[in-house]
Amino acid sequence: MNRNYVFVLLILLICSPLSGCIGDSSQETNNPVNEDYNSSKDYFPDKIDIEYAQGFTVEYHNNYKLVTVMDSVTNNEYSYILVQKGTPVPEHDEDSVVIEIPVESVATLSTTHLPALEIIGETDKLKAVSSFTYINSVPVRQMIEEGTIEEVGTGSYMNTEAMVRINPDLVFTLTTGVPYDDKHIDNLIDIGIKPVVVDEYKEESALAGAEWIKFISLFFNAEDKANEYFDQVANDYNELAEMAKSVENRPVVMSGMAWEGTWYVPGGNSLIAQYIDDAGASYFWNDNNDTGTVTLDFEAVFDMGKDADYWVSSGTWNNLEELEAEDSLYIEFNSVNNGTVYSSYYKVNENGGNDYYESGVVRPDLVLADFVKMFHPELVPDHEMVYHKRIE
Repeated sequence: MNRNYVFVLLILLICSPLSGCIGDSSQETNNPVNEDYNSSKDYFPDKIDIEYAQGFTVEYHNNYKLVTVMDSVTNNEYSYILVQKGTPVPEHDEDSVVIEIPVESVATLSTTHLPALEIIGETDKLKAVSSFTYINSVPVRQMIEEGTIEEVGTGSYMNTEAMVRINPDLVFTLTTGVPYDDKHIDNLIDIGIKPVVVDEYKEESALAGAEWIKFISLFFNAEDKANEYFDQVANDYNELAEMAKSVENRPVVMSGMAWEGTWYVPGGNSLIAQYIDDAGASYFWNDNNDTGTVTLDFEAVFDMGKDADYWVSSGTWNNLEELEAEDSLYIEFNSVNNGTVYSSYYKVNENGGNDYYESGVVRPDLVLADFVKMFHPELVPDHEMVYHKRIE
C-alpha cells in the first residue's frame, strides 16, 4: 500500500487498525546453535532507548530481543522475538513471531519504510516493494532500474507467487483497519512469510514517528546507526522549536483542503498543528483536540479560516489561478489574496509520489524548518524549502 494519495493518507489517520493479532503460523525458525555460543555473552552491545515513540517497546536479553508493537487504537499487541543467529531460541508463547537476526532479505509495503533502510545502510537487503510508482528514494529507484527488486502489490492484489519465490526473511507492513487493504497480512501468514507491523503513522508527534527508525534497526543489529541519526534529527528539531518560541508575532495558520464538497481539516492535536505551533504560529483550530483529520462543511472552514494569515495545504495546485478555478469562494480567503498559500506537493516524482510522505517521516527537522521559513524567514535565512512550495 502506498500513502502518497493525500486523501487516502488523511483517512488513514482516523481509521482503526485491523482487529486481532498476527496468527501463529510461520513463527518457528531453524536456528542452529554455534559451537562457540556463550550464554553469558551480551550479543547486542549497541542498544536503543525510546524517548518519544509510544507504539513499540524492546526488552534486551543476552542473545535475543523481545519487541512489542502496541496498536494505539485497538490495544492489540504484536510480539516479535529477534534471536541472534547461531544462538538458541528462548521459550515463548504461540503468538510470538520468531525472527533470526540480522535479517538478510526484506520486503516493504509502504514507502515510509524506505528512508530508514537507506539511513542505516541496509537498502541492499530490500528484495521487494508493493509498487514502484510512488517511490522517491534514489538508491531504490536505481535498484528498480537495475531490476534487482520486484513489485509485489498488496491487499487483494498481492502477488503471492512472487512473494513465495522471493521468500524474504520478513515483510515490513502496516494495518489500516480496512479489510480490503489488510487482507495481505493473512495472505502472508498463509504462505509462510512473516509480516512485521510498522505503525509509525499512528504516533502523535513528528519525533515519535521518526523514532521508528530505531524499530527497523533492531532487525539488522544497526542500533548504533539509528541512534546517531535520530539524536541529530531530534536535537536539530528541538533547537529550532526553541528558537521559534521567542517570536513576538504568531501568525494564524489554516490547513486542510476540500475534496468533492467536503473539507478535510487536520485536528488541533494533529502533526500539522504541532508543526505550526513549534514553528512559532497559531493553528486556526487549536481549541480542537483531535489528532487525526476531521471532515467539515465549507461554511465552518470559511468562518474559521477566512482571516488566517497563511494557508498550508496538501493541494496540487501550481498557481493561484488553478486554486481559484477550483472554487471561486477561495478568493475570499485572506491568505489567497495575500499570496501566502503553501503546498506540501513540492518534492514529487514523475508519477505524483510525494517525498513529504516518504523521507519527510524521518526528517521532521527539515519539515519544521520549512514551516519556520514560511512564518519567520529571518530565523532560518539560509534554509531552502525541501517539502513545501509557495503557490503564486
